[in-house]
Amino acid sequence: MPRVEARVEVPVPPAVAFAVSQTSGETRYRWDNFVRHQQLLDGADAAAKGVRTFTRSRHGLEMVSEYVRVEAPRHVGMRMVEGPWFFASFSGGCADPAVLAAVGPVASGAGQP
Repeated sequence: MPRVEARVEVPVPPAVAFAVSQTSGETRYRWDNFVRHQQLLDGADAAAKGVRTFTRSRHGLEMVSEYVRVEAPRHVGMRMVEGPWFFASFSGGCADPAVLAAVGPVASGAGQP
C-alpha cells in the first residue's frame, strides 16, 4: 500500500514541540495550514486513548479520528475512523527523538492500518 511520511526537527525542547503539536483552536490554525476546524467529540475535554476528534480541512474534507495512544509529552498516535472515500486507512503519530532512538525505525503515517 502506498505510504506518505514526513519528519521535521525543530530546535525546541521535546515537551514544547509536543505541546504545540497538540494545540487546537486559533493556536493550531496559525501553524497547521491543513486544519480549518478541529474539535474533541463526545464531551471530551482532553486528548486520551479512545477520544475522538472531528477535523475539517481547508479543502472542505472532513474526518473523525480516534486517539490510539497518548503519552504526553512523549508520544501520540491517532487513526481515522470516518473520512474521505479515497483513504483506505489513515493514521499518524508524533514521538520525541528519545522515543524514536529507543525503539529504532518507526513505521507510521498515512496509509498504515
